[in-house]
Amino acid sequence: MGCASSIHISDRVVYHSGKESEDSHSPQQTNTTQHQGNPASGLPLKPPSCKTTLTEVQFGPMKLFKDPLQVLLVFAKEDSQSNGFCWACEKANYRCSMARTPESALECFSEKHHDLVIIDHRHSRHFDAEALCRSMRAVNSSENTVIVAIVKRPDREEASVMPLINAGFNRRYVENANMMACYNELLQLEHGEVRAQFKLRASNAIFTALEQSQDAIEITSEDQVIQYVNPAYESIMGYQQGELIGKEIIEVPKSEKNKPDLLETINSCIRKGKEWQGIYYAKKKNGDNIQQNVKITPVIGQGGKIRHYVSINRPLNDNNKCDKSTERVQAESQT
Repeated sequence: MGCASSIHISDRVVYHSGKESEDSHSPQQTNTTQHQGNPASGLPLKPPSCKTTLTEVQFGPMKLFKDPLQVLLVFAKEDSQSNGFCWACEKANYRCSMARTPESALECFSEKHHDLVIIDHRHSRHFDAEALCRSMRAVNSSENTVIVAIVKRPDREEASVMPLINAGFNRRYVENANMMACYNELLQLEHGEVRAQFKLRASNAIFTALEQSQDAIEITSEDQVIQYVNPAYESIMGYQQGELIGKEIIEVPKSEKNKPDLLETINSCIRKGKEWQGIYYAKKKNGDNIQQNVKITPVIGQGGKIRHYVSINRPLNDNNKCDKSTERVQAESQT
């Protein structure tokens, strides 16, 4: 193979067992077992155990821990380019698999859900790389996977990348078998696109918390266009998401019970980047007024500018109305 000795070869998949310490039931392990003539045909080969080093990733206030990168290389045949990436994966301590056909690539990807997939796009006579990428993108778990196309070095005119982007590729790599070039490319991918996608996966937990919250939560843009409301908001206010998302706050009916200058006071506060909290009357879809304890927090984004406003609304009922006067005093002092 020309790569590290810890890579096992079969007619369908190459499996990098030296970096694998778990999930020993993968299809590539089964194929390797059969290739080596294991009498217990079909049983997985348990790879040698090794200590897994987790990478710490900070995502806002969350501290995440990431397993070693899982890479799938799709090359119809062995060449210096595939060997270069094999060596680079070994040097970077990544978990690496290789598929020779689109069918084995899809099977392996569906089983392992790799962070990074590198597909050889140089030889169309072997398989259709763009069709394979579209097939991978059709898998539910592919949303946060980075897929790279290996393309030929252009002879004359530079080709457009739009066909690759339309097929689902994140970026391309112009063929360069130099091992350090492959290694550097993998490092840039890990610390760039792959890590960004890892953070996006973590946002699923945040949305789950929002969806399960009993407080009504509303998120708007810096121009106060509604971008999100959670199920509790729908239940309390009587609106559906589709009726609100994309509308400006001023388009939603307001209660007449608020002081005339209250909205102006709130906007003046939050546009300065300050949090506002106090008692506010909201009008439900059926026209009823509901008294709420409201906290509106500006979210500072790129360039130090306000990018979103997050509003958390808790209806006042018989259990918390006794704190109403205290909250009003607090709101007046903050505004």
